[in-house]
Amino acid sequence: MASAKLIPARFLSLTAHFVLNVMLFWSRERNVYSCLDEVYSSSEYDTKDLQLLVGLITSLVFTIIELVGFLSGLSMFANLQALFSIAAHITACITLAFFVTMEWSCDDYWYIFSFCSFLPLLTEVIVVTATLRCRVFL
Repeated sequence: MASAKLIPARFLSLTAHFVLNVMLFWSRERNVYSCLDEVYSSSEYDTKDLQLLVGLITSLVFTIIELVGFLSGLSMFANLQALFSIAAHITACITLAFFVTMEWSCDDYWYIFSFCSFLPLLTEVIVVTATLRCRVFL
């Protein structure tokens, strides 16, 4: 019964996180400026922009991988994974909204990335691996 409520919540939180990452991908300029000193060179801007771009693309890829694992059914009914994923992605949505609107430094993005993109992917890979291992041996 709990899965019936967790499945749509997980799908919505994953989708919202994905959409916010895409939105940030297109409007990252202000966050890059907040990383720089008042006087900066073009190469410094390019370096910070590339760092943020790599983080955003990696986060998008991680979210897509997690969506594939979820939509394939391999982790859809893992309730503990669903709760962790929902909490992480809702936290990501809230912090990314602040990241965009408050123009946080692009260095702060890596904290959001580690806790809200990397850890859910890691647990997703563990659950998918365990599910596939059980299916092979059954």
